[in-house]
Amino acid sequence: MSSSSRAVPSSPDPAGQACYLSASNAQAWQAVYSSVDAYTRGQVAAVVSDSAIELVDAFYSTLLADAEAGPRLSHEIVSSRLHKGMKRWLKGLLCVRDQGDIAALMATQKKVGEVHARVHIPIHLVMAGARILKNEIAQRLRASDLDGMAASVATQYVCNLFDLAIEQMSRAFMRDINRGARNDEAYRLFALGQNISTERERQRAALLEWSQAVLIGLHYRAPEQVLPRLAASEFGLWLQHKGGVLFESAPALTQITEAVTRLDDVVLPRLLQSGQADLPSLPDQVRELQELVARIKHLLNGLFDMVAEIESGSDPLTNVLNRRFLPSVIGREILIATREHSAFSVLLLDIDHFKAINDQHGHSGGDQILRQFAEVVHQSCRSSDFVFRYGGEEFLVVLVDTARDAALAVAEKLGAEIRRHAFGIPEAGVLRITASIGVASFDGHPDYAYLIDRADKALYQAKQAGRDRSVAA
Repeated sequence: MSSSSRAVPSSPDPAGQACYLSASNAQAWQAVYSSVDAYTRGQVAAVVSDSAIELVDAFYSTLLADAEAGPRLSHEIVSSRLHKGMKRWLKGLLCVRDQGDIAALMATQKKVGEVHARVHIPIHLVMAGARILKNEIAQRLRASDLDGMAASVATQYVCNLFDLAIEQMSRAFMRDINRGARNDEAYRLFALGQNISTERERQRAALLEWSQAVLIGLHYRAPEQVLPRLAASEFGLWLQHKGGVLFESAPALTQITEAVTRLDDVVLPRLLQSGQADLPSLPDQVRELQELVARIKHLLNGLFDMVAEIESGSDPLTNVLNRRFLPSVIGREILIATREHSAFSVLLLDIDHFKAINDQHGHSGGDQILRQFAEVVHQSCRSSDFVFRYGGEEFLVVLVDTARDAALAVAEKLGAEIRRHAFGIPEAGVLRITASIGVASFDGHPDYAYLIDRADKALYQAKQAGRDRSVAA
């Protein structure tokens, strides 16, 4: 095939590109159906048609036993809704004696992929199901009237059709997943746009109101009256329906949920039992109630602080970029460097002997040093560079359009500026601070973590060599 026949229009044309891709997919389907003769297609159709029920049973029995897939399905749903549809899909794909309606077949795979996205069936489970079906059909083809070579050709034909179907499903699945992710992010940003401090106080007040209602109810409730469950309170409903969106999958959210469950399922029944029997253990139960409520309040504060940090895009202590945006920034720089054959580098800085500063001047003194250190680093960099709080006393700088030797020179200059600067803590006067710096330049590796790991190893070498120096990877 000549290069001109493979050419794709160079001007941006999403609709035209979509048509090209659709035509390419249709040709792939036609090629698979044309790769075997009508007799082989007929034999495959006969084998699948005769054992369609057994194939679908094998498919769902395996998925229902899977630790990940099982909770998403149930025997009732499989038998009443999914079994017939799966059988129809299987016959539509394999029980054909000619090429049939390729467009309709492709539309079916697209629809299946969209359904999987809507009901959140991971694509790797769909691929696992396809593997089950391919193995089952291959066994039946080997046991059919086809000889060894013909059975092998038929098996390859079946595998190619399954692979095409999964490819078409995956394309639709990812398109819908990405659209859903954009919608979720838009809603989360809308939620972030609300008054965070007001929401924080509202939920703290709701949590306090619930705990007071429990204590009051414990003393003044009617004999048959139950204590109010936290999950059903205003705070609990907000946590379930809005907190998950606002805080995404933060570990503290899981810890809060676990504390709510313990309060409702363990502490409240014990309180009720102790109160009815007037047992001496009542103060212990009340203490646990108060401790869990205090823990929830503490975790909730941390989550709201995290949201405020994300909203502003900066580390709340030092006002440089927070680490959350590091993958996006370096990932974009990798794309630019790869596309334009340019260079960029990263510096990983660690304040020398920072633990001693914390030990001598407390964490408030350490925080003052961190703020001043971040300001020195930020002012020493160009406006086009990126400065991140990487963690603790570590900072990371992305030097755009800067190769290895130039980056090492920048690191040396930055180290000298840090040595010259008079860091101050009011109670202790002037402190002299030094930093160890690891330098790494982009070498073509597409994974940003690889670049940071090289800078981290260079930083380790700088520390091992006596600190207060720069080392390039």
